Amino acid sequence: MTRAEKLSNELHNSIFGDPWYGFSAISILQDISVERAFQKPIPSAHNILELTLHIAAWTEETLSRFNGNKPSEPQIGDWPVPENYTEEYWKTVKQNLFDATNKLISVVQKFPEENLDNLVSGERNVSLGTGFSFEGLISGLVQHNAYHLGQISLLKKFS
Repeated sequence: MTRAEKLSNELHNSIFGDPWYGFSAISILQDISVERAFQKPIPSAHNILELTLHIAAWTEETLSRFNGNKPSEPQIGDWPVPENYTEEYWKTVKQNLFDATNKLISVVQKFPEENLDNLVSGERNVSLGTGFSFEGLISGLVQHNAYHLGQISLLKKFS
């Protein structure tokens, strides 16, 4: 198995599969109602919908970087503001995360092995997540997913 295949597998597991640390995004998000997604059990914290939007935003930005675009803040923002509070919107947010992940997995699987060590941007910028190789970018996204999915899992317990 190539490094690109291993990386795409790790990304797949974080969203759709069986990650070693617990549950994937699809299994965590599947039974969350729209009411629950918008609830703010901790007033100063992000809610489940905001966290899901954030994960999707950085997945889309990672895809953009793999497609040769210059690193920037995600097109929809680092912490996108929810557009509305409907069941249809909540379904769309989740589907956007799943679709962006599938596109990224496909790109990573075909990414030239010799380019995985190339830096996405030469300078380390914590807020933009730059200064890492393409391999490091996917590893970081998987870690980012695990971190925020842990938060979502905790928020699910506040009912």
